[in-house]
Formats: sequence, structure tokens, C-alpha cells
Amino acid sequence: MVSSENSSGSAGSVIIKFFAALVFIAQAAASGILFFKAFSLRIVPDKYLIALGIMLWLLMMVSALLLFVGLKRVFSAAGIAKRIIAVMLAAFICFVSMVGYKGMDGVKKTISEVAATEQTDAAEATLAMMNLYVTYSDPAKSASDCKNYVIGIANGSNGGYSKAALNKMSSDTGIAVKSKEFDSEGEMISALYDGDVDAVIISSSQVEILSETEEFGDITDRLRLIREYEINRSDMTFIPTETEKTVESQKTTFTEADGEGSITNTPFIVYLSGSDTRSKKFKTSRSDVNILMVVNPKSKQILLINTPRDYYIPNPKSETGERDKLTHLGLYGVECSMKGLADLYDCKVDYSAQINFTGLETLVDQLGGITIDNPQAFKAGGYQFKKGTITLDGKQALAYARERHAFATGDNMRGQNQMRIITAMIKKLTASKSKLLKNYSGIMSSISGMFKTSMPSSDIEKLVKMQLNDMAEWKISTYAVTGTNGSETTYSAPKLKSYVMKPDQKSVNTAKTRLKRIMAGESL
Repeated sequence: MVSSENSSGSAGSVIIKFFAALVFIAQAAASGILFFKAFSLRIVPDKYLIALGIMLWLLMMVSALLLFVGLKRVFSAAGIAKRIIAVMLAAFICFVSMVGYKGMDGVKKTISEVAATEQTDAAEATLAMMNLYVTYSDPAKSASDCKNYVIGIANGSNGGYSKAALNKMSSDTGIAVKSKEFDSEGEMISALYDGDVDAVIISSSQVEILSETEEFGDITDRLRLIREYEINRSDMTFIPTETEKTVESQKTTFTEADGEGSITNTPFIVYLSGSDTRSKKFKTSRSDVNILMVVNPKSKQILLINTPRDYYIPNPKSETGERDKLTHLGLYGVECSMKGLADLYDCKVDYSAQINFTGLETLVDQLGGITIDNPQAFKAGGYQFKKGTITLDGKQALAYARERHAFATGDNMRGQNQMRIITAMIKKLTASKSKLLKNYSGIMSSISGMFKTSMPSSDIEKLVKMQLNDMAEWKISTYAVTGTNGSETTYSAPKLKSYVMKPDQKSVNTAKTRLKRIMAGESL
């Protein structure tokens, strides 16, 4: 009888030991996964990694004491209570590890998406969208209805794309479509109005450019879209422009180390571009937002310089230095805008970041709202914005950032208001570590939808790690250059006059001086 009881107790002890080992291994595995994920994320400061490692190790020691000490009295009330506590602790660590892993994986994914370059095959990358238009009164409903038409194409900046679209149209209709070439889009549209051609192939962005001119202000009311043609690299021979090569060569290269020459110690400039449309897709288009963000990570200073969209500056695409509206430079790629601003302010622009204001509303709400100093009372989007200190939620911030018609200076004031919004968001993001950790999932999601940058993910990770390490307060200043109204021809619409803003050189020189002082670490 005694032998049977001893045998039963021995078997029970073995089972308990085996169960204890499984619990301990599960906790150790969960702890190891959590620590490894935090380490591989590369944004967690070393002091927090060490603290995390020590905490996980101490919890494992506690579990070991609870699970393996006093196994001879395993069936006592105290022994059972200790094992229950150990199981609960292990379950808690596994749960935290799972949640932490998922959260950190989301952060890593967001950083990758924000810094992502197009992953599509080079041959399938979209270069342009070319459209087939007829006059509004024309009876044609499809490209097939236009197969016997004479199609006008222009030999301007989109000449190659127009010919590629014409080839696609011929393929669609099954016959070689007749065409007539013109030196400019303006001459082509005039020929369409006069009946010299029956239809035209032109990009929607060129239509928008022409709508800004004095001669073709009503173009959107007189043309009707028949067909869109997506032009890929496989549709034509693509050669990188000299502008792209020049901008690429002037970018600052940062070292992997955190010493001199790294992004955490060397000043850099980011071109913030974007449109105030509600499109959720980043694409090549005119830029309504044109802000240079000058960052000095050592002195913890940021300078935002706003340049009005209609600023009349040389277009880098022009070999003879023909001037264009700044907003038009975006049609030739973000590199063209970067080069144009770099030439204007005599500086190097290291990175670009496209702003999509569709993500602004969510980000502001995740931050718990933002506070700004509004210099002028106005109404927009159904809201009344009073003069002075105001607090905005997401919807209000979006309406505030978009408005331009309420101001005498139009786009210039809109640009300044957008800098106020950006300044407030940066201050809120860098002011509270607890706020970041509490709402990190929503913040990361909205940032992913709002920004896309050419900055490598490794550099983004270093900057985030630097901020989490010291939670330094940044000094942010803003400046907006000014100009005078004028009417001039542009590179993008030759021989046609459009509204432009002629640069005030004094304000440009002031911007240059402030930029150089920030880069040198001087306080403004």
C-alpha cells in the first residue's frame, strides 16, 4: 500500500516537473523573441534594451524560483499557489511578447512603407497618363469613333509620351491613326478649336497648365475626355534626364556610424512637396506644397522655408534657363523641383518627402489635437478660426491647411498655415514619450498614409532612436519668401502668358541667410 502511494507520488512529481519545464521554456522563448524583436527594430535606445533585458531576466528568475524550488511539497497549498502564480506570469509574458512583437512589426512596416521606393518592374513603371480629348460638341464616344480623325500631338516635354499614346491608339483601333504634330500644346489646342485637327492627345496636367493661361482659361469646359492611355517604360525608350543625374549626385551621403557624417550629427535638408487634393495615391503632379525643411540634429533646430507655388524661377529642364512656375516643376518629377529650389536657395537638398493631406486628419486626432497661433481670423470648411491661440482636431486642421481663398495673399498664406500645422505636429510628436507609446499604432498608420520619403529606412531609424533616447525639445522656426504679381510666359506653356509671382530677392536672400545659419548650428 505504501509502495503504491510512493509510486503515485513519484509519477505526479515527474509530471509536475515536466509541466514546470514547459512553462519555463515558454516564458524564456517569449522573452527571447520580444528582446530580439526590440533589438532588430533598431530604434530602441541601448539603455532601454538593457533595461528590458534585465527585467525579462529577473522575471525568468522569479518564475524559476516559483516553479522549481520546493518540488517535494508540490501538492501542498503553498506549492500549488506558487505554480499558479508562475503559470500566470508566464502567460502574461507570452501575451506581452505577442502584442509587443505585433506592434514593433507594425512600426518596422510603417518605416519601410514611408521610405519605400517603387517595387514594380522597371518595364511596367508608369511614366505618364496621356489622354485623348475631343471638343465638347464632338459626337465621338470612344477611341474607335476617332480612328479616322486627325489627331494632334505636341512635340513639347511630353512629345515622346504623346507618340507612345498614339501608337497605343492605333493598336486599339486596328489602323494607323493619322496625326499632325505641333511645336507646343497651345498651338495644338488652337488647331483643335479651329478644326484643323479632330482630336488631341495631351496629359491632364498640361490641360491644367493651359487652364492657368490667359488664352485657354476655359479649356476644361471646352474639352471632353474620350480615353486614357497609361504609358510605361516598356512603351518607349527611357533615358534618365540630366536633372535627375544632377540631383542624385548632389545628395549628401551619410555614414553608417553615429559619429561625424551620420544623419544624427550632420545637418540635412528635406523637400516637402504635395498637393491639396484628396487623392490617396502619391503620384507625379503639380506641387501645391513647397517647403524646405532644414534640420540640424546637433543643435536641435528646424527651419521651414515656404516658397509660393507660382514662384517664377528657372526650370532645370530648360537648357537655356527658361523660367516656370514652381508648381509646374513637379510635373517633371520631384527631382526637378528639388533642383529648382536648390538653385534658388544655393543649397543641397538631400531628400524629398511627399505630403498627402488625406493622412493629416487621422494623425492630428491620434496626437490628441494640435495647438497653433493663428495670425488672422477666417472661415473655412464650415469652421470659424479665430485670431490667436487655437486648438484643432483632425477635421479642423485639414480645413485650416487647405484654405487659400480667404486670404489676400492666397497661396502664400496657405503655405504659412501649412508650416504652422507641420510645426505643431512635430512639437506634439517630440514632446511626450508616453503619448507616442500610448497611440503608436494609430500614429504609425496615419504617418504611413501621410508621408513618403526618399530617406533610407536606416536613417529614419537612427533619427527615431535619437529622439527616443534624449526626447529633446526642438526649436522650430519658419520663414516664407514673398514676391510681386506678374503675367509671363512659362517653360511649360511657351508663348502663353500666365499669372506668376516674381521673386522678391531680398526675401530670398533672407531665407538663404537663415538656412546657412541653421546648417552652421547658429541660433536664429
